[in-house]
Amino acid sequence: GEYDALPGLSQAVETSFNPVKANEPGHGCGHNLLGTGALGAAQSPESGRSALDAVELMNVGANYLREHVIDAARIHYTITNAGGAPNIVPKEAESWYFVRAPHRKDVEEITERLFKIAEGAALMTETTVEIEVLGGCYELLPNDVLFELTYKNMEEVGAPSYTEEELQFAKEIQESLDPKLVEAEIKKYIDTDEKIYLHQDVIDKDKTDSVTLLGSSDSGDVSWIMPMNLFLTATWPLGVPAHSWQATASSGSSIGMKGMVYAAKVFAGMAYDLLNDSSLVEAAIDEFKKRTENRKYVSPLDQK
Repeated sequence: GEYDALPGLSQAVETSFNPVKANEPGHGCGHNLLGTGALGAAQSPESGRSALDAVELMNVGANYLREHVIDAARIHYTITNAGGAPNIVPKEAESWYFVRAPHRKDVEEITERLFKIAEGAALMTETTVEIEVLGGCYELLPNDVLFELTYKNMEEVGAPSYTEEELQFAKEIQESLDPKLVEAEIKKYIDTDEKIYLHQDVIDKDKTDSVTLLGSSDSGDVSWIMPMNLFLTATWPLGVPAHSWQATASSGSSIGMKGMVYAAKVFAGMAYDLLNDSSLVEAAIDEFKKRTENRKYVSPLDQK
């Protein structure tokens, strides 16, 4: 599980939106660009250079860039500092960017182009730009040895079962969502037209290649440093989006607890197997070395 709290996701364990504390963080599971220029007041704007103009021009450039990146890439931004009073030309402004793509090399290429857009925006407005890399992550490097071991233990432990009360809770949570989105999410995992609220089985491993996880996690970085595998358990109903009040409510319920207990049992079984069969460890390491032979891990924080 993740233990980071995200802003605005405070939520009671209920089937309707009900923050424990308004606008407070909850458990629902870039780049900073700072422009600076000379200050100018309303009576003499010609004497100032607007850092906000630079930020807005950068955003325009980033939006034009979207046409020229791979379809699976995403560029997100928010203006975190737009200056002060509207009649004062802002000497400082700041925007925060996320770049996401299936592979690290794609992220780096797009980010380099964003850097050039930022520099161009500063040049157009006669301001300066400071770029701070706050973080980054890699895609997950597969390890078939650990994948097979994980799947074996998931089947041996067996997926959790749920009470009528838990299924009713899941039903009410699911009913708060767009039915079309719920149906599309169910189709990813189960070929059925029936209403299903919780996934109650271990997914067929032959279907796992058709499911792509789009979240950003440092688990990917770990997988490039040592052999690693990742698996998911059901802690909220099918169709619930991450980082939502529905996810927070479900994770805090007995459904979420059962998912985490199941994960702990799978981890324990894997640890037992690895400790008692050194050939599994050696095979996982050998596969890791082959997969990383021509590409080594470099921290995203080193991208300038």
